[in-house]
Amino acid sequence: MILPGLVDPESGVIRYMPHIQVENWGLVDALEKRFKVTCFVGHDIRSLALAEHYFGASQDCEDSILVRVHRGTGAGIISNGRIFIGRNGNVGEIGHIQVEPLGERCHCGNFGCLETIAANTAIEQRVRHLLEQGYQSRVTLDDCKIGTICKAANKGDALACEVIEQVGRHLGENHRHRH
Repeated sequence: MILPGLVDPESGVIRYMPHIQVENWGLVDALEKRFKVTCFVGHDIRSLALAEHYFGASQDCEDSILVRVHRGTGAGIISNGRIFIGRNGNVGEIGHIQVEPLGERCHCGNFGCLETIAANTAIEQRVRHLLEQGYQSRVTLDDCKIGTICKAANKGDALACEVIEQVGRHLGENHRHRH
């Protein structure tokens, strides 16, 4: 099973999950007792990076980084062909790095976290805000969802492209300054 948040794959404990009130939840023990099966829990983005390493675009690389923008923003790092977890198990939790000191308030309570710019809801809110100001787009206020925005960008919609490119610039700048 893969989940977002701070996951300890050794103990099977979910330390924290965004958007869900969970703290130090012994999920693996609970599942194994309830269903009498062996269970493993891993971090969602690290697991995606591992899948890419074994079966996808990075299978010929010993070192790679997979960055995912979805409900939040995170990275999975492969180093020397192995998933890199780090001492505290929070390597790749890039969504709460402050990138805009005067930015929007994040669900974590801080201001200007990367997730306030590079997450599905942030992208939707940015496009909605620009549409309300009168910017033209194939995207409408009635259908301002991430899927619609991405389809519009793929068709060359200037507003959708610019917002997606802005997200890419923030992700690139964040990575460039950290490494």
